[in-house]
Amino acid sequence: MSDVSSELHAINKTLERHNEIAQKTLDVMQKSDNKPTRILKAVVLIAGALTLLGSIDIIRKWIIGG
Repeated sequence: MSDVSSELHAINKTLERHNEIAQKTLDVMQKSDNKPTRILKAVVLIAGALTLLGSIDIIRKWIIGG
């Protein structure tokens, strides 16, 4: 019975450690970005969307022909 108790205690400690690491990660991820970073993210997002639309247009032209 003692072995089971010690194993459960070790698992509990490991889960607590993982929870702390996950919380620290979330705290870092939630920090607000500065203005140049937000602008760069928006530019990259727009460029990605335009690339996707261009690819769809090329495939559409292949299928329809023209």
